[in-house]
Amino acid sequence: MTAKNLDCDLAVVGGGLAGLTAGVAAAERGLEVHVFERGAEEDYPCNSRSAGGAFHVAYTDPTSTPVNLKAAINRVTRGEAAPDLATAMAENASRTVYWLRDHGVDFSPGPTPMHKFTVMPHRPMLAGLDWPNYGPDEMLKALAQKLKAAGGQLIQRMEALDLIMVDDNCRGIHLRLDDQKIDVSANAVLIADGGFQGNPSMVGRYIAKRPDLLVQRSAGTATGDGIRMAEAIGARLLMMERFYGHFVAREALQQQDAFSPYPQVDPIAAAAIVIDNTGRRFVDEGLGGIYMSNVVSRFDNPASTFTVFDSNIWENGPGVKSVYPANPTIERSGGTVYRANSPADLAQQIGVEPRTLTETIECYNACLKDNSFVAQGIPRTNHTVPAAPLDTSALMALPLAVGITNTMGGIAIDGTMRVLDKDNQPISGLFAAGGSTGGLEGGGTIGYVGGLIKAAVTGLLAGEAA
Repeated sequence: MTAKNLDCDLAVVGGGLAGLTAGVAAAERGLEVHVFERGAEEDYPCNSRSAGGAFHVAYTDPTSTPVNLKAAINRVTRGEAAPDLATAMAENASRTVYWLRDHGVDFSPGPTPMHKFTVMPHRPMLAGLDWPNYGPDEMLKALAQKLKAAGGQLIQRMEALDLIMVDDNCRGIHLRLDDQKIDVSANAVLIADGGFQGNPSMVGRYIAKRPDLLVQRSAGTATGDGIRMAEAIGARLLMMERFYGHFVAREALQQQDAFSPYPQVDPIAAAAIVIDNTGRRFVDEGLGGIYMSNVVSRFDNPASTFTVFDSNIWENGPGVKSVYPANPTIERSGGTVYRANSPADLAQQIGVEPRTLTETIECYNACLKDNSFVAQGIPRTNHTVPAAPLDTSALMALPLAVGITNTMGGIAIDGTMRVLDKDNQPISGLFAAGGSTGGLEGGGTIGYVGGLIKAAVTGLLAGEAA
């Protein structure tokens, strides 16, 4: 393998939203910046490019006051977000959105209040990763142009190998271009290549016994290289077992382009019940699809659950009133929806014991009617969608699969995006941003703070700090 040397002030690993934002911010401050991206295509796939496009902080308008934003973060994470990261997000979300707007990113309101800042043109919430020329794609194109205009370089086909350490200081990175080794000397390195959802080995290590039975709801290009490199030089990792994901129709395991990433089946499942292959409830559905997806991913068979609901939910509720509804999309695509006029009939169709499913539904309905909200020892909160008793004469069921979009955990960082070691001390010269980091989201009931806003804010702060 031949070798080549490069020198720069800041070496950025990853050309997604976090990496490009950091690169632009640093280059505009006079640093010589190289952003290294593994993808070879001009419009290389990454989660930022195929995202839905909404910028929110824990489902809240990112231009709200810092007090409101921090309260929202602490609410969804049950106070488990690292305080300095929650503060950094709350205090910088608004200016980051406007920084992006000033750098050529267009926003306009989407379909719900949490979509107030959605990049233009809006991406249709359809099955398949139909991202070309929609808002997230245009956003990355605009930032790549700003990077070039500021004197920075985006260098593609670069595979990250390991970090260069000199006397406990990070002073560069080893990369590979085809059969050529590239040694990059830098005053600082930023890891911004995303999480590890595209690495079945790491997903199997931290998240699921059967990663092959999870549906990839993302570009699949984030394979945890940055996390691996940081861990190798002593960085601390946080919340690696938690991820952002949703329930999708089980057919997505074989026909991903027809059933994933949309429609999500979460809204239906959160309004009804979710059962395992014995016919029993096992989780508080009111905690929402992200939480339930994390629970089911740890099953021996994560493709073994069903949501059981009724025709009212399907025809008048979340089945048709979601941002991208499951009704009629799933059946139009050839997906399976079961219908029955009794619990016993439904049980026979989906292959569970009739008496067990009948008892499950009866106990569930009873706990809602008597306001105890506990059935067979399992709570039923109304955190996400208000629950109502199921009409046993008009029951329905959908086979579920877990779709993983991005991992929530990763490298520990402080409020200025410096990477922390196992003693919680900064590693000199090493920063991390975006999906490669942990500590902000995933706490409590797997609270979601927001993928795009996390990438943009941490990227901007990292670029400024570097």
